[in-house]
Amino acid sequence: MREFVDIERETSKDFEKAKELFKEGRIEELKEFLKKLIERDPYYLEPYVFLNEIYEMEGRVKDAEGILEEAYRRAIELISEENKLPDRLEWKYPTNRHLIKALISMGVFYWEVGELEKALKIFKEVYKMNPSDEPGVRFYILAILEGMSFDEFEQVFTKDGEYDYEDLEQWFNKHSSTHEDIFSSYR
Repeated sequence: MREFVDIERETSKDFEKAKELFKEGRIEELKEFLKKLIERDPYYLEPYVFLNEIYEMEGRVKDAEGILEEAYRRAIELISEENKLPDRLEWKYPTNRHLIKALISMGVFYWEVGELEKALKIFKEVYKMNPSDEPGVRFYILAILEGMSFDEFEQVFTKDGEYDYEDLEQWFNKHSSTHEDIFSSYR
């Protein structure tokens, strides 16, 4: 079994400044800062994901897609060995979280634009590599299988700007048995 654990990345320490710039509303400065972080370490993926979110807020869909595809490509390149994904890429290692976020963000993007097979493929891969599923990818998988759009999922399960995990768990426990073929194979 091959497990991937990323290295501690120097640029991750500087990423806190990006959050401060966002809180202060200094978006143009933030975008430049994120681009510089990407130049310094193209394999630290938090700046890509953040830039994607900014581009989406600005309505720059093509730019958002492009930066996210680049993050996804780099994540796959980094974690793959001989064109195979690792057996484990776990959230419990803080150094892996930027990778998992990039993968999940690409899946969400595909879900939002209706490319459900691509979204499911990514979510299932993440779920398989991280069976304890701290990020909750199983909820996304089930929602797609149950015919929910991403917007509908967000409306149903978001309270006060965050997911209501108690509701999600109840919903998952009630509906996942109809897709046991998918969920049992990863347990």
